[in-house]
Amino acid sequence: MRVVFVQKFVPHYRLPMFEQLRDNLAKKNVEFVLLYGPPDAYEGSKVKTMEPSWGLKVNSRIFSVLGRYLYWQGASKHIKKGDLVIVEHAAKLLDNYVIFAKRQFGGCKMAYFGHGKCFQPKVELFVSRWVKKLMLRKVDRWFAYTEVSRQSLLDQDVSDDIISVVNNTLASPIKLESLESKKVPERFIYIGGMYQDKRIDVLLASAKLIKQRHPAFELHCVGDGPLRHLITADAANNDWIVDHGSLYGEERNELLASSVGILMPGLVGLVIMDSFFFQCPIITSSAGDHSPEIAYLEDSVNGLIENAGASAQAYADTVESYLQSSEAALAMRKACLDSAKHYSMDNMEMNFRKGILTTLQTRY
Repeated sequence: MRVVFVQKFVPHYRLPMFEQLRDNLAKKNVEFVLLYGPPDAYEGSKVKTMEPSWGLKVNSRIFSVLGRYLYWQGASKHIKKGDLVIVEHAAKLLDNYVIFAKRQFGGCKMAYFGHGKCFQPKVELFVSRWVKKLMLRKVDRWFAYTEVSRQSLLDQDVSDDIISVVNNTLASPIKLESLESKKVPERFIYIGGMYQDKRIDVLLASAKLIKQRHPAFELHCVGDGPLRHLITADAANNDWIVDHGSLYGEERNELLASSVGILMPGLVGLVIMDSFFFQCPIITSSAGDHSPEIAYLEDSVNGLIENAGASAQAYADTVESYLQSSEAALAMRKACLDSAKHYSMDNMEMNFRKGILTTLQTRY
């Protein structure tokens, strides 16, 4: 039996799961093939990518159409009859349409890995509602990111029998233990891509309001992207704002471990796992076009969600509430550690593996 996992590229945070899945499937005599190519210019500016030597690297053709990137990887020529082919759920991946057609004629089994819907609609291409619904339902398995994704699929009439909730996560880069001794009381961090959905303008405006009330307040910004220049400009005029650029490894880990919170007024995605690993609660807002991982955030338990209007002032007030109650803040950091243990890489890989083996054993 053979599984082909098609990725447009391999983000650094996804590789450990693929390696673990490959090793554990081999024990069941299932070959795991990871097919991938290079990222487009936009994605390449946001995330570190990997090129595993054991994978199958292809020369993807990437087109820019009306400011959006389309991918063609020629994946179908690497698919054998009877294979289970897992693809990312995205309209911009042109191979998906060919693989879907092949599946309808018994050429392979097909599964989606994804959100269950487009959580940031403006980045999706136009595809008719009928085609989208057909392609959602006529596959053999859905690997849904979170319970939010599962509910979205059920709302679109996808059968619950073919949905596996994997609880999308990251591998912990550190031993999971209390980090309270490392915390700097008013040090906060922003970490991630720097683009419009992240609401960088609100981050910086609210930080200035917080600084007026808390002279010891520090904001460390880690990452890169098209809006990094806003952070660079403010950091040049304010020594309490530090523009680190992209950080990896120990330097990144130490900065997260010493911070008491992650300021993320816009989109929250897998960064929530860093908040759990490093006991650094995320403070976000309901205005963000969040990814499905927002399902892991329990307001006032392992993080905070600002619901008062999404302005810089409202967001600053939410951060202020966190700073004013040291007891509640400590409880949130402890809850983050509990969440890290629950949403583990081992559990994600196990959920994936169970879904794969069930699908392979199911007749066409």
